[in-house]
Amino acid sequence: MKRIILLIAALTSFAGISAQEQKEEKRYLPEEGDWALGIDVVPVLRYIGNAFNGNTSNEYINSLGGEPFVNSNERFVGNRGLMPDVSIQGKYMLTDEWGLRANVGLMFRSIYDNRYVTDDRALLDNPLSEDKVVDKARNRKNGMSMMLGGEYRKGKRRVQGVFGFGLLFAFQNDNTTYSYGNKMTTINQTPSTAFSNSGSVAIYDSNNYRLLKTNGSGSDFYAGITGSAGIEWFVAPKISLGAEVNLSMYYIFGNKDYTEREGYNPSTGKIETRTDLVAPNYRELYIGTESLGGSLNMTFYF
Repeated sequence: MKRIILLIAALTSFAGISAQEQKEEKRYLPEEGDWALGIDVVPVLRYIGNAFNGNTSNEYINSLGGEPFVNSNERFVGNRGLMPDVSIQGKYMLTDEWGLRANVGLMFRSIYDNRYVTDDRALLDNPLSEDKVVDKARNRKNGMSMMLGGEYRKGKRRVQGVFGFGLLFAFQNDNTTYSYGNKMTTINQTPSTAFSNSGSVAIYDSNNYRLLKTNGSGSDFYAGITGSAGIEWFVAPKISLGAEVNLSMYYIFGNKDYTEREGYNPSTGKIETRTDLVAPNYRELYIGTESLGGSLNMTFYF
């Protein structure tokens, strides 16, 4: 009888320990109603590595957040500086297995460049005049990338397989507008300006038409779908290290590149505004594998 009682007690104790272990194990994993934020930890690891190898360029950590998906395409990177280098990665768990996910990067900025230039009218009235007027240039650089979708998780222990899907959208735009202190007239057909050129675009063209607006390299738009497969290893309760590979298909379409100018038309004897096309629109289709958000992520669930 004592042996039976001891056996029952042992089994009960073992069952209690197993249940407790399962309960504790469950706390590691995301659960229904959890929110999450993720970062790309590669910049952190690079910073730590440089701190020990004597690298003097290790001044700060950049790109600590996620990485926008457009960074893998040459149309959206380079010297144009239109797209953000960092994105926000977030999730919301609808159930223990299914969740919503997003990767959003934004950049909207305006750059104002005001310069003094000789006042042509005052100089005409008085050759010794030192009066000035102001020429203004405003450059707008805008960029956004967005991935919205969902994910499914498989696994009950501290390592889970994560399978995702989503819609992709991005745009970037670059344009500069000019306003001048010296007005162009039928008498003063080439007024003085403070700006000599706009990159490779001259302020005055061969016909003495003055630049009013340029849209840089045009506007680009990007839309498509993506699917992903990866893993998350929970190194601590609700904190995971993960990596995934995406298979994406998207379509890129760019608008026409143009300039707007003003100038004197000798055939009409008037100042007119005209639009010149610089480059036609274009289209691209891309299918390939990439790593959205970063090659190694750390995600915090709460």
